[in-house]
Amino acid sequence: MVARTASGNYPHPIEVAVFPSGADSIVAFSVGPHAANGGGQVPLANVVDGEGAGLNPAFAVEFEAADLHWLVPLLLRLAAGEDVSDEIRAAYRERHGKPPETMAIGR
Repeated sequence: MVARTASGNYPHPIEVAVFPSGADSIVAFSVGPHAANGGGQVPLANVVDGEGAGLNPAFAVEFEAADLHWLVPLLLRLAAGEDVSDEIRAAYRERHGKPPETMAIGR
């Protein structure tokens, strides 16, 4: 879990998780109050732009609301096949003073 925002006006709350697996990685989104939230699991290739230069603009609102711009360079490297799992955890810990929450998903 790389982001969990507080309640507030749309698009809050937002939760974002990364399930690293190189180019096959998944980014999970949950947007809105839990009683009526929307979201899903999105292939990393859809979250970063097709040229590998940045974030797909379709996800700009969520990344801005969750202050996740620090994650974009790591996602680009992940999409290129690099193992950046430890770097994601370290960057999260540096920003938040604690390790990110972890969870498992079935594939």
